[in-house]
Amino acid sequence: MLQNSSTIDARYEHFISKVVQTQIIYTLEDKQGVAICGSNDFELDGEPVPVLLFWSDKVLANACKVEEWASYDVKEVPLNEFMENWCLGMYDDEVVSGIEFDANLFGREESPLQLLEDLIGEIKSTKATISFKQFKSVADMESYLSEIGDTLN
Repeated sequence: MLQNSSTIDARYEHFISKVVQTQIIYTLEDKQGVAICGSNDFELDGEPVPVLLFWSDKVLANACKVEEWASYDVKEVPLNEFMENWCLGMYDDEVVSGIEFDANLFGREESPLQLLEDLIGEIKSTKATISFKQFKSVADMESYLSEIGDTLN
C-alpha cells in the first residue's frame, strides 16, 4: 500500500520533535556499516544516491530488521554526534538521510543540511539544551551551515 506524502511528512515532523526531546537517534548497523538503500528522490550523475536510514524509536528501527537487514543491530546515536558528525559527513559524502522508513522502505528522504536546519529549528523553538564538541553552540553550528549554504548558491 502506498503512503501519501502527508503521512510521510507527519512522520518526519514527529522524528524531528522526538529526537530533539530524547536526544537519541536510531539506525541499523552490522560489521559493514549502517543500513543503506538507494534514493527515489535524489540522483548524482544519473544514479540514485545512497540513503542512510534513521529512526526516532528503537521499535521502529527493529521493525525494519527484515530481509538483508535481518542480522543488523539497532544502534543508538546521540543527537549531538548525529548533528556534528553524521549530518555533516553525509553532506560531504553526497548521501541523504532516510527518516522513519518502514519495512517497505516508505519514508522521507531529506538532504543532510535540510535535516540539520530542521533539527536546529526544533532545538531553538523548544529551547532544548545540547552541547557539541566541534561547535560552541547551536548558533555557531547555524552560522557554519549558513557559510556552507553561501558556497552552494
